[in-house]
Amino acid sequence: MSGVVLGLCVVLMISVSCSGQALECYHCDLGFWDMCHTTKMNCSAGEQCFVGIGVAASVLKIKMMGCLAKDDCNKTTVVTFPANKTLYKMTKNCCDKNYCNGGTEVLMGSFTLMALVIAQIMGLTL
Repeated sequence: MSGVVLGLCVVLMISVSCSGQALECYHCDLGFWDMCHTTKMNCSAGEQCFVGIGVAASVLKIKMMGCLAKDDCNKTTVVTFPANKTLYKMTKNCCDKNYCNGGTEVLMGSFTLMALVIAQIMGLTL
């Protein structure tokens, strides 16, 4: 009987420790428009996946992805030079499911479209 109880305790401890696994997200340091080279990463405790969408120099669309502290989620950040000139403005939106912040399969469509446009401009036939 004590073996059964011990076995149940082990199973319970494993299930509790597994439920505290780190959230897995896509990571991209900096991308332009919808193009962002992604890797996978594990968040630390208290972090969620995020997608940051912003504008640099008032014209260039930029994108970031990764893990972010929950307290910093769903906020807009403005980065400026000392002369009060805005370098970029970015809104970071979070989610709390594995890989919920997008990924390669979503972003590869943009790469494919861009390759087709460049090929068309260059007069290449596919």
